[in-house]
Amino acid sequence: MKKLMLAAVLAAMASGCVMIRDTFDYGPITIDAGRPDTHFIDNSVQPAKKGTATARGIICFVEGDASISAAMENGGISRIHHVDYTVRNILGIVSSRTTIVWGE
Repeated sequence: MKKLMLAAVLAAMASGCVMIRDTFDYGPITIDAGRPDTHFIDNSVQPAKKGTATARGIICFVEGDASISAAMENGGISRIHHVDYTVRNILGIVSSRTTIVWGE
């Protein structure tokens, strides 16, 4: 019985180990899904520059920095107009999340 419970716990933990979670729904076979983040819209800033930051994962290993601050640094942005996200996930084996920041 203990072995069965241990196997169930390990299976539950491993089932989403490389899925980079977000606040919108996508299935286990998401080829390319994107959405805007409406919390960051500032119409007083022009969306003249674009900065991106990506985190990638395979099996149980994830690397990268997909934070908003990393995307701002990569694009030379000091003020944000809006933020977009894209997610790519294939069977929970290969996954990536890209944060796209627009601003000046």
